[in-house]
Amino acid sequence: MRAGSMIVSLFLLAGCAQPERTINHADWLKEATRSWSGETKSRVIAAAEAVVKHSDPSDIKVEYSRSGFSARRKFFIYAVVAAANGEDRWTFSAQENTRGASAAVRIIQRGTTVAGQASQRFRDNQTMVGSLRLFYARVDYMLGKRSDWITCREAVAKLSLPSEAPGLQSLCSITHQGADSPPPARLPPKTNSSSKAPANGPPDPPQLSVEEEAD
Repeated sequence: MRAGSMIVSLFLLAGCAQPERTINHADWLKEATRSWSGETKSRVIAAAEAVVKHSDPSDIKVEYSRSGFSARRKFFIYAVVAAANGEDRWTFSAQENTRGASAAVRIIQRGTTVAGQASQRFRDNQTMVGSLRLFYARVDYMLGKRSDWITCREAVAKLSLPSEAPGLQSLCSITHQGADSPPPARLPPKTNSSSKAPANGPPDPPQLSVEEEAD
């Protein structure tokens, strides 16, 4: 782990254990993508946007695209010996066919750490399994696919995560004002479509570009 990211982790993690991350493409497909039969692209995007905004309502800025949205969340962390400031960048993309919808998400954290007179920039791909599972569990709630909104406190037990390092930082850090707030209102029920569906299921999850801004 980069030194800058490690300093941020000292603020965000309780203990020295490191959270589980996706380490290959198969892991990424399992944790960072989802498919929903009978859903639409627009509803999936709206559900994901609501989940991201809920985590820190006053600091989330969203930009939209044809396939989804990108969101930025500024953060600042201060301790006696060190400080960190930067932003989380969410990229969410969805697609559909007449059988359903699929989506993929990526979270990048970047910023600067300061310790004494020294400063260091960092960039970290936030591939924590816990954050991805909690994100999609909340998306499922917004879509009416599950009955319970999982809070940050409940995530370890309900999502089978290790208690010492659950990896929930992308939604549940000390800088997320909405971490354990009551859930947002669910989306209205989906209206039935009379169109005849083909034999195939929801589309494969979209592949996200790995290109990031240079700043």
